[in-house]
Amino acid sequence: MANGTETRKTYCRVCQGFCGLEATIEDGRVTRVVGDKSNPLTRGYACYKGLRNPEFHHGPERLTNSLKRSGDDFLPIASEDAFDEIAERLRIIIAEDGPRSVAVFIGTQGLFAAPNPGFAGGFAAAIGSPSLFGTMTIDQSAKWIAAGRIGEFGGGFQAFDGADVWMFVGTNPLVSVTGGPGLSGFDNFNPVKSLAEARARGMKLIVIDPRRSETARHADIFIQPKPGEDAAILGALLHVILQEGLEDKAFCARHVEGVEALRVALRDVTPARAGERAGIPADQIVAAARLFAGSRSGMAGSGTGPDMARRSNLSEHLVQCLNVVCGRYLRAGDAVANPGVLSPRVERAEAAAAPTREWERDGARSRRHGLGTIKGQMMSAILPDEILHPGKGRIRALICMGANPAVALPDQRKALEALGHLDLLVSIDPRLSATARLAHYVIAPTLAFERPDHTGFFDKYFPKPYAQYTPALIERPGDVVDEWYVFWSLAKRLGVTLNFAGTPLPMDEAPTTDEILALMARAAQVPYDEIRRHDGGRFHDVPPQTVAPAPGDAGRLDVAAPDVLAELAGLCAELRAPAPDDAAYPLRLVSRRFREVMNSTGTDLPLVRERMPFNPAFMNPADMAQAGLADGDRVRIVSPHDSLLARVRADETVRGGVISMSHCWGGLPGDADETDGRYAPTSRLVSADWAAEDINRMPVMSAIPVRIEPTNH
Repeated sequence: MANGTETRKTYCRVCQGFCGLEATIEDGRVTRVVGDKSNPLTRGYACYKGLRNPEFHHGPERLTNSLKRSGDDFLPIASEDAFDEIAERLRIIIAEDGPRSVAVFIGTQGLFAAPNPGFAGGFAAAIGSPSLFGTMTIDQSAKWIAAGRIGEFGGGFQAFDGADVWMFVGTNPLVSVTGGPGLSGFDNFNPVKSLAEARARGMKLIVIDPRRSETARHADIFIQPKPGEDAAILGALLHVILQEGLEDKAFCARHVEGVEALRVALRDVTPARAGERAGIPADQIVAAARLFAGSRSGMAGSGTGPDMARRSNLSEHLVQCLNVVCGRYLRAGDAVANPGVLSPRVERAEAAAAPTREWERDGARSRRHGLGTIKGQMMSAILPDEILHPGKGRIRALICMGANPAVALPDQRKALEALGHLDLLVSIDPRLSATARLAHYVIAPTLAFERPDHTGFFDKYFPKPYAQYTPALIERPGDVVDEWYVFWSLAKRLGVTLNFAGTPLPMDEAPTTDEILALMARAAQVPYDEIRRHDGGRFHDVPPQTVAPAPGDAGRLDVAAPDVLAELAGLCAELRAPAPDDAAYPLRLVSRRFREVMNSTGTDLPLVRERMPFNPAFMNPADMAQAGLADGDRVRIVSPHDSLLARVRADETVRGGVISMSHCWGGLPGDADETDGRYAPTSRLVSADWAAEDINRMPVMSAIPVRIEPTNH
């Protein structure tokens, strides 16, 4: 890679927006990035955090060599020496307590390099450990539960492009840049243009959110409820649809079980009752239900709002029931917008796949709560219990990739106690995050512009057949290594063979990252060499695909399984009972996202901290006036479980009685940033046990009951 100045095309990997970028490189350093206007997918869009890529790569906080703990400090260690020592400690732990005593945690940042998830999961499988964890199970695991209880439809979801209506529940994709099939369904690639173009086509928009978010400002119907009442609102929407006969009767008759049972179970979940509980007009619920069901096409999608609040599994189930009973899936003869490029083609048919309920299958279960796995993962909320609970198989070693569980896990103090009980904590992290500060070893990884990559892992999330390959743009500094290589190196030293992309890997000599990427693309629908040949991202011509007619052995979706009906009965009983007394904790704290950061990633960048000198606790101005507070005042936010210091800021978009605050800021208790109220993780306010869901132990991580106490010390 020559010295001088050049501009190279690549794409961002800070979040799943995968924005096309043009990077200016001067003397081997990235000095500037801008959105690539020639990229057909993202069309020049790049958000603030993506534009901070030069700081991510070259900032003073960046680690360029691995570290080993020495007392309360760290000393540099060569990565290969670190792998020798880590593998020896793993070998001893496995011999003493079995392979399940070694756990792997895949964080959000671990997902955005294509090989990483397969290597992390492959390592756990190779050593025989079921202890694989990820952030999805403390984020939106309710989506996996809903699919497992309802089933999935082979035709696939209707696309955002061309839909008549869309409903967003507790998600703000204009800021979070999230979407795609299985999430909110939104076309999140250049989100501002995507929404503007949809609105210009005539799409109607329904938004349910306790804040008049950037997305909500575009809504035809905006419902601004008291947080935590999502199940009641969604149940009332379905009540209207089913009582008024607005469901897609032909689709339900052919593909759906339990519609009549659902209709009966929701009989008492009326708009009046839900509206009273959620503090919204009942006629808004009726209008939204009629608009959604009366439209020809379009889906309901959700985010962390309902999926991190109370009754999260039921709420997400009801979101998906809106799509099921209204038949919002592709049918035989419909065109599949994206058959894929880098991934193999999968047959799509107008047929339901029956519920899998995989957490009920025989197999590994958690030692403390007896929970099964979902998509091969254990539930992250129980990770501290699996570390602290005594007995054979207790987790004694944890390898974190792109993860910061010290601030992300619920009940931070318990999580920190658990991390402190580990015999071995390895953090693969480019910075000394809160988790890395507790680690025995910190492995310094390459960052996006220092390694080749392609978009294969998210191939089916794109709205059209799209792919991009990027080479490494700059030399890797110091002794950094690709994250996948950490797992390969440990597997080699432990004498086990890694399987990746269905293929046993050679364990005598490491493959190159480009060889790994080619292996992932061996069944691509476009020759991989052609994808690599293009400079920048491209829509590719692949043979068209249509949904096939249903085979004779098609299953049926189920909207009213016994456990769902039991949860609905509990909701009905709650709606019939007097509203709970909120006097001790009259406010509800909800999570929000910023364009500047992705979870904890970016929260330590100097330019971000200059822009955001504290993580604001946003409140409605009337609530602040009533409490005698002004912008920047320090308060103590108190939940039934714990408390933290924060600084308030007025925001008229926030509903009264609500605090809106970003998660995953801050570090460890006692840090200077925390004691002056600038940065502290909201996970400290969360109890891992209060109102935890049965299947996945998902706790209440949003819509947390709190009160505020002014403080001058």
